[in-house]
Amino acid sequence: MNLKSFREDKLKIKTQSAFAELLGVEQSNISRWEKDPDSIPFQVIQRILEKTGATYEELTGWKKPIPAPLYVKNTWEKADFTKITLLEYVSKVLQEMELPEEYRKSYVEDLCSGIAAKLVKPKVAIVGRSDTGKSTLINALLGMDKMPASWTPTTSIAVYIKHISDKPAFMEEDVWVFANREGEETLWDECRLHDESYCRSWKIGAGGVEMLRSFGTRQGEHYDKEAGAAVVFLDAPVLKTCDIVDLPGFGTETEKDDEITFATVQKADVVIYLSQANGFMRIEDITYLKRNINELPVWEKKGENALKPLSNLFVIASQAHTVNNGNRVQLKEILDVGCANLLKTLPNDYWNRRQNLSGYTYADNGCKELRSRFFAYTVDVPDICVPFNAALTEILEALPDIINEKAKAFVRDYAASRKPSLIRKIWKYEGIVAERDKYAALLDEVEKNELFRMQENDRRKREVREEIARLSAESLDEFSEYLASTVNIDELIRLMKEKGVKNKKEDTELFGSSLQSMIQVHCETLLTRKTEILAEKTRDYITSYTESIAQPFENNSIHVDFDAGWAFASTLSKMGLIGGLGGYGGILASSIYGVALLVGGEIPVGASIGLGAVFPMLFGETGLVIGLLIAGGLQLMRLFGGGWEKSVAKKIVSVFDENDFNMKFRDGILQYWEQIENAFERAAAGLDEEWDEYVDNLRKTITKYDIQEIQHKIANLRCLSDFFENIPL
Repeated sequence: MNLKSFREDKLKIKTQSAFAELLGVEQSNISRWEKDPDSIPFQVIQRILEKTGATYEELTGWKKPIPAPLYVKNTWEKADFTKITLLEYVSKVLQEMELPEEYRKSYVEDLCSGIAAKLVKPKVAIVGRSDTGKSTLINALLGMDKMPASWTPTTSIAVYIKHISDKPAFMEEDVWVFANREGEETLWDECRLHDESYCRSWKIGAGGVEMLRSFGTRQGEHYDKEAGAAVVFLDAPVLKTCDIVDLPGFGTETEKDDEITFATVQKADVVIYLSQANGFMRIEDITYLKRNINELPVWEKKGENALKPLSNLFVIASQAHTVNNGNRVQLKEILDVGCANLLKTLPNDYWNRRQNLSGYTYADNGCKELRSRFFAYTVDVPDICVPFNAALTEILEALPDIINEKAKAFVRDYAASRKPSLIRKIWKYEGIVAERDKYAALLDEVEKNELFRMQENDRRKREVREEIARLSAESLDEFSEYLASTVNIDELIRLMKEKGVKNKKEDTELFGSSLQSMIQVHCETLLTRKTEILAEKTRDYITSYTESIAQPFENNSIHVDFDAGWAFASTLSKMGLIGGLGGYGGILASSIYGVALLVGGEIPVGASIGLGAVFPMLFGETGLVIGLLIAGGLQLMRLFGGGWEKSVAKKIVSVFDENDFNMKFRDGILQYWEQIENAFERAAAGLDEEWDEYVDNLRKTITKYDIQEIQHKIANLRCLSDFFENIPL
């Protein structure tokens, strides 16, 4: 132990007298202890820790041995090879063909974006309250002591931990720290890691791993610079197969931390939730975790992969050694009770909705499946960690193969869906060469029809906007009616009796959390149902758009080579609301939520259950606040004696009224429909731009009538057709 260094460097206390005053001892004692640390009495060591908030490890310099890193077979290698091969193939062909911007934009950009978006390493989010040992777990998985860990709330930013081989060439340092806001945008987008100008605009610091402590902990000297995220590159085996995200503990005194955690967890493929074994799954944990579960991607798909149900969820009783030195029987009981309590708060139809995505049936409300995802963990007793390490290894080795196959399927579907458009364009240019007058007549009719077509299109847009306004108003009215019929004393008493709630603090807290889930799911179900109505209206809009431009083509016996549906969906894809355009929108996950308003289609592996998959910030925080306030209010109740159900019901109604939760949900509903309307407006505008560009290109081709240029376009289109035929899969 170097007491002098601890005083001067850690505590920034320059004089022995000041340190002596802090501890309530004579200065001569400090002088003696700094010369001979072995002479410090144990009681004084305890006092130093109490007065300074330091850990024993920080004071003495002693460190627990770090476990060997988690070894995971590098199954990502195959997916990475696919990505490199595909992008190199596209790049080579584009250089050889010298495609004009028109074709590059129409046929290649979406393909490249889809490949880049789909072939991404699985993201593992480490979530939990601030005192659960998240950073300790990460250090154990990495096999190195890199993440700041302390008994006090430490991590205050989202830290993306990646393998050293993933570092972009422009990042010379192993750690880059980013601001929590840039202009109107909040939170650095990890998907743009390789965009140099973007990353530099957000960067507020760079260096070694010590930057994490400086910028990303509440004790750090640069904490006041308000960092929001950091990326760190390390050479650890597990990082070859996945990225790990260390998140701020939720429920701290800092609202920013909750916002960062909420936003980041929505993008995770695997969630590891930690709760201290000694106090496992308190109501705050349950209220938070059930929301994570609702938004968790459903990767298991019966008949398509061998993943076990819920295999990407881990609920960890951390610091398990604190339970009677890791007593296995007691830990099992703790996990059993925690699972049972969580199960009580999940929405009634959660498992049915999951079954629709996975194909699996979940007997007994998923009790067996959910319990299989609960584990005990402590680095102090290594064999306790074995089941968790084995289960984590299994999912991390399996996900890359699933991602790889899904990406290949996307490319095949994309190629198949774009070939017909290519063929029609070739026919068009061949037709212009053979029958120029016929196409000149087409152009003349298109231009004469354009004013009327635009007027009709504007009218149909207004109809869609009116439908959105109507559905928004209906959603607000119906939800308010539901809330009034549910959050009242008589109905709450009936629900408590129906659920068998007992006159116990734990039971009433779980009931409050269950009530919050029920209300939130009803709201989301209502919005989904209303949006399906809008989806049909939007499909009618696309159909009418297609018919309005088709008439001149039909009058001149010419095949239509403009795809209105594709142009509309492609704009949504560029907005990040559709994760790829495979099979002409056949893999549009968002269609069930109403963002991909164009077509229905199969729900892909990896889709999540809740609305947060599309609009992650609408209900997450509101739901958590409601759940916690209900629980907090009930903790103050004295529930003994007769009529306790009525007392609980009155308190719940009071909490809802005092915090105006009806208005908070209404605000969320309004925001949802505003974003839906914005998505439609932008997609419709993108469609109009594509059509204007099409007409302009047709006009230039016919009026200029350069045979060589037209033949060059035909050759390019045929090369594109060959390009799609020969994609290396």
